[in-house]
Amino acid sequence: MNMRNSLYTLIVVLSSFTLSPLALAQDEVRYISDVLFVPLRSGQGNQFRIINSSLKSGAKLIFIEEGDTGEWTKVRTANGVEGWIRNQYLIDHETAQTKLNRALAELAKLKKSNQQLSTQNQQLKNTNASLNEKTESSSKSQSQMAEELRKIKTLSAGAISLEKRYTELLEKHHLLQTENDVLTAENEKLENDNRVTFMVYGVGILLLGVVLAYVLPALKPKNKHSDWR
Repeated sequence: MNMRNSLYTLIVVLSSFTLSPLALAQDEVRYISDVLFVPLRSGQGNQFRIINSSLKSGAKLIFIEEGDTGEWTKVRTANGVEGWIRNQYLIDHETAQTKLNRALAELAKLKKSNQQLSTQNQQLKNTNASLNEKTESSSKSQSQMAEELRKIKTLSAGAISLEKRYTELLEKHHLLQTENDVLTAENEKLENDNRVTFMVYGVGILLLGVVLAYVLPALKPKNKHSDWR
């Protein structure tokens, strides 16, 4: 029993540091001490009838007035029932059991909250890990896209250079084609001129032959002996 009381005392001391007291109304209150049940009577004495026989240890009562004999106190229950109770059952503070129960309830609440926080923390860790993976994947994709963009720029630069070279070659081809057309035309003209020249030469030679055929016989000297005949 002493160990239990010591435990209660320790818990009360600890709870006084960790748990703030509840704000009460202006009414002064009293509590049932650490007993099982106490009776609430209609008057100051055991001869008066019991109004409520189930007031449990730790029950909160509203203080109304002190009795004439100093042994009884008039109180009001949470249900609004007024009556008298012996002072030996009353204290002006919560019982150790009540504080213990509150501390245990608060501890259970804190444990549950801690468990929820642990679960949330694990979820956040998982989410963070997933985000890190996505970030790493995004970085890799970005690097790949940058490399592909660099290649595209290189190919584009090469394509532009090839297009420029193609344009230059096409212009040269057109120029050479034009020059070839000019040379072909000049060659055809020369061939035509040569044909005309050959025809002129042929006609000239033919005419010269005809002239010589008529002129040369006339130029031969006549035979002198023909006159004596």
